[in-house]
Amino acid sequence: MHGKRIIVLIAVAAFVFSALLMLPGCGETETGTKEPIKIGVVLSESGANEPLGKPERNAIELFVQRLNDAGGIDGHMVEVIIKDDQSDANKAQQAVVELLQQEDVVAVIGSSGTGQTLSMKQETTKAEVPQVCMAAGANIMDGDITWMFRTPPTATEAGKKVLEYIDDTIGVKRIALLYDTNAFGTDGKTVVEAEAPEYGLEVVVSEGYATDESEEGMDTHLTNIMTANPDVVVVWGTNPGPAKIAKRMMDKGIDLPYVGSHGIANQAFIELAGDAANGVIFPAGKMLIYEQVLEPGSEEYDFIKDFADAYFEEYDEQINTFAGHGWDAILIITEALKRAGATSTPAELRDEIEGTEGLVGTAGIFTYTASDHNGLSPDDLTMVEIVDSKWEPAAE
Repeated sequence: MHGKRIIVLIAVAAFVFSALLMLPGCGETETGTKEPIKIGVVLSESGANEPLGKPERNAIELFVQRLNDAGGIDGHMVEVIIKDDQSDANKAQQAVVELLQQEDVVAVIGSSGTGQTLSMKQETTKAEVPQVCMAAGANIMDGDITWMFRTPPTATEAGKKVLEYIDDTIGVKRIALLYDTNAFGTDGKTVVEAEAPEYGLEVVVSEGYATDESEEGMDTHLTNIMTANPDVVVVWGTNPGPAKIAKRMMDKGIDLPYVGSHGIANQAFIELAGDAANGVIFPAGKMLIYEQVLEPGSEEYDFIKDFADAYFEEYDEQINTFAGHGWDAILIITEALKRAGATSTPAELRDEIEGTEGLVGTAGIFTYTASDHNGLSPDDLTMVEIVDSKWEPAAE
């Protein structure tokens, strides 16, 4: 009798143990698959930075879909939890706090704009979770950069590229600078004003405009800068402001070269500015015109072509710089996860991101070091001109 009872108890215990192994949190989910890898994403799908945030989201979701279709990372699916910060720094901070405290994310991507990214940085640094941003402000890398990495070129790299082009190719000296008064624009202002003398150039007038400035307001700014008799107009901002300036310059008959920042490297600028976009020149990654400037069959060419083809097939849209920033951000994190292991801690993942070397992305070839979390060089940029509403290599 006692023997039968012992056998029954052993059988029950074995059944309970087997059932426990199938519960979530015990190595597998209810479906028997491995636990997903969670990555938080904060970007600007609405508000002033909507033209940046929407293609960034599209690219991230497409990348993850392709990665998971191929088996994920060591059998773990990647799950991205995306929040819209509405182009607001306070909402970006709130969103990243929610991701860090409620979702157990191993890394964070975001945001689209400099101000939003800065508000997130303090939270990811405090939580010691790596953050890969898609914003270009040089001041993002002020202070502690331990947990912060970036995908776009900085205002420093883009600003120097613009000034070099004005000096060497346009061949004029007197710059009128119009800049957005947000973090992205003021960062560019600082770079252009500080670096212009190094190229023998002079910023003869510098005037800021509000991110949501009306076209009538832009008229006033244009009237003001023209009194300084400039040779070229440099505009540092993201849409819609630069597009409004282009339209008003054409309407007012201002026949000066318009050189923009890397903040207008998307189709939205062409759509918003219409015919006024033609002739505008700006710095961008080679991705926009890769077929004209990269060697077919090279690693960079093939990488960008694969991205461009997949993006067009999924969304019926051409790739742009901001979609590229999103693609690069998720690429950098997932490649580091492959090296660190799918179950790595945020700290282990951070170390592998910092160890990224020679990784081909859409913006260029990424190499991070302990002192450089930007990853790109000025050689990764090229000058682009809009001709007949299409991107072309700018005249040399």
